[in-house]
Amino acid sequence: MKSSDYRDSHKHKGAEYDSTIQSSAFDAYMDKWEEHHLAQVLSRLFPTRIPRYLDFACGTGRITRRVEARADESVGVDVSESMLTQARSKCRATRFVCADLTRSDAEPGLFDLVTAFRFFANAQDDLRSAVLTAVNRRLRPGGYLIINNHRNPRSFLGVASRLAGGGDEPDLTYFKLRNLLRRQGFEIDYQRAIGFWILRFKLTSAECLGSALASRLERAFQYAWFAPFAPDTLLVARKVA
Repeated sequence: MKSSDYRDSHKHKGAEYDSTIQSSAFDAYMDKWEEHHLAQVLSRLFPTRIPRYLDFACGTGRITRRVEARADESVGVDVSESMLTQARSKCRATRFVCADLTRSDAEPGLFDLVTAFRFFANAQDDLRSAVLTAVNRRLRPGGYLIINNHRNPRSFLGVASRLAGGGDEPDLTYFKLRNLLRRQGFEIDYQRAIGFWILRFKLTSAECLGSALASRLERAFQYAWFAPFAPDTLLVARKVA
């Protein structure tokens, strides 16, 4: 039975999580372009070093390992010890803490950057709000939160999935996420759409996604105005309140 609280969903999935992403050509494609855009935005926001960095719901360290070398202090937090076991094996410069920051102050102090990937789309509404409250409390004034909104239900691919009788889909549209960020004291500073051009399931094959044409299309449709209808978007939000 599926838990109604996303906190419980990945507690024992550490050993299998990475392989599930890489076994799907579509998920691996999203991961590749998330990495690409993340590297670009970090160079713009922090041209020298990130003084203090937190990866919230860090899981197996997929994002942590891409950021830790840029940070003077890197911390990863997750509620799943099995996920953190995997993260510790690949991220040697990061201190990992098993805790729920919506319910405790296990990691005090202020951070200059917080990341939270593949979390908000899957979480329930009250957890989304609780996490943004907790993150806001731990960010310095003007600090940055970088997140993604994967499996956007308003994307062309999401609509096609529902029409084909697909399973449960997230309810977090781009506009719902944007409004949630604003209510919690954040302002979107930068965004990059990922996969806007993927209109049909047949375009998600490894052969198609690995083609030179896919790369050209991705770069052509990466801009902010395509974000509301892309299956994934990387967003940079700045703490303003």
